[in-house]
Amino acid sequence: MSEELLRLENLSIDYKVKDGYLSAVKDVNFTINKGEIFAVVGESGCGKSTVAHSIMNLLPGGNEEITGKIIFKGRDLRTCTPAEMEQIRGKEIGMIFQNPLDSLNPVYTVGGQVEEAILLDKVDKQEAWNRVIKLFKDVKMPDAEERVNSFPHELSGGMRQRVMIAMALSRNPELLIADEPTTALDVTIEAQILEIIKELKEKFNTAIMLITHNFGLVAEVADRIAIM
Repeated sequence: MSEELLRLENLSIDYKVKDGYLSAVKDVNFTINKGEIFAVVGESGCGKSTVAHSIMNLLPGGNEEITGKIIFKGRDLRTCTPAEMEQIRGKEIGMIFQNPLDSLNPVYTVGGQVEEAILLDKVDKQEAWNRVIKLFKDVKMPDAEERVNSFPHELSGGMRQRVMIAMALSRNPELLIADEPTTALDVTIEAQILEIIKELKEKFNTAIMLITHNFGLVAEVADRIAIM
C-alpha cells in the first residue's frame, strides 16, 4: 500500500478585495503518496499555482484568508512558524517555478546558485561542487562540466529549466512541486523535460506534484491526475 505524504483537506483561499473577498480556491481535496507523480490539471486562472504556493507558505501580499488543512508527513503546515517553514522549504519540499529566468540571479553562475543551496546542509565545498556537476548530468544538461560556469542568460530556456530542476533536487526533498515546468518551451523540449522528471522520480523516489493546463502532456507520465 502506498504511504501518504501530503494531504489537502477542504483547502479554500480567499483574497481580500475592496468590496469583500475574492475566492481563488474552494474546497480542494487530494492526497499525494510517496514516490508518485501526481498531476494537477486545470485551465489558466483556476488556482493551481495558488494551491502550490499555499503549500510552501509563499502566497504574496499577506491579504489572503485560508481555511482547511495542508498535512505534510502528518503535520499541518498551516501551524508551522516562519522559521519552521524555512527548514521545510528546499530540504523537505522543493519547488520549480514557472519562469526560470525570473528565479535565477543574473549575476551569478548557475552552478554557483545550485551549490549555494547544497551548502545550506553544511556540506564540504568541494563535495558540494561535485554534487552540482552530478545533478547537472542527472538532468541531462549538455556539457555539464562547462555549463555549471555559465550565467543564466547564456543558456536556452530548456537548459535553464534543467538548472531549476537540479536546484530543486539539490537537497533531496521528499516532495517536488513542479509549477508549469514546460511553460514557453517548444514541444520537443517539453517532452524532454517531462521525461527527465519521470526518470528522476524513479531514481530518487521523489514524489512530484506536477501542475499543468495541458492534460495530454502529462497523461503518460502521471500516476494519478486531479482536475481543478
